[in-house]
Amino acid sequence: MLENELVWVRGAGELGSAVAHLLYRIGLHVYLSDVIPPLAIRRPVTFSCAVVEEYAEVEGVMSKKAQSLKFDPAESWDHIPMFEDKPEQLQAFKPTVIVDARMLKKYTENYLTWADLVIGLGPGFEAGKNCHRAIETMRGHNLGRIISSGSPRKDTGIPGNLGGETSNRLVRATRSGRIKWFFQFGELVKKGQKLGMINSDKPIFAPLDGMVRGMISEQTPVIKGMKIGDIDPRGIEVEYRQISEKARCIAAGVFEAIVLHHNEKQV
Repeated sequence: MLENELVWVRGAGELGSAVAHLLYRIGLHVYLSDVIPPLAIRRPVTFSCAVVEEYAEVEGVMSKKAQSLKFDPAESWDHIPMFEDKPEQLQAFKPTVIVDARMLKKYTENYLTWADLVIGLGPGFEAGKNCHRAIETMRGHNLGRIISSGSPRKDTGIPGNLGGETSNRLVRATRSGRIKWFFQFGELVKKGQKLGMINSDKPIFAPLDGMVRGMISEQTPVIKGMKIGDIDPRGIEVEYRQISEKARCIAAGVFEAIVLHHNEKQV
């Protein structure tokens, strides 16, 4: 039965959270892992903060930081357990499926032996070489498509086009240090408006008019040049608390890959 699958989603950013959210809602046993401190910026739609703040909620689904390395896969779970990303320990749960959603772009390990089905999201994965199936994550006609042979499209370094803007909508750290934000998610800002400060002396300015959709956690130290925020030029129409259409499409691709693999085993 499909509900007997135990799925480890590695990476609790926007895409990994959408995958975990969908798989949990349809009844699969899912656990998450992420690095400390977390690097996600669209925090209203990610579970990443649970790794440091004990819990996080996305569209009615709760993730809680696990207090031990023990749980019963046979039980019904009322939340998604979250762990610090320590592969040696988390492999001990013997997941049947691993979804690697870390979006590192480059991977040096071969993950084929880690689980019966290893699904890699985005660039850096090659089906049959370092994962069993890959999922296309670049916007376009093939978004969410399962790749059984070969690789997703290479990383262009250019974010997807939203409201006519790509790289210009991102906020990057102009120095290393700690951030203090002056705005909340969902607020509208004007180009040049002060969004926050790094180390109390380096201001962060909005690159364009729009809605504050992404802000890295104030608990996360930043490095110069690092992506720390996102201003969505579409403004008030943005549903910043809802999983994006891109993330939902990718999550659906992951679910399809799991179902197809499960059906193949039954033949």
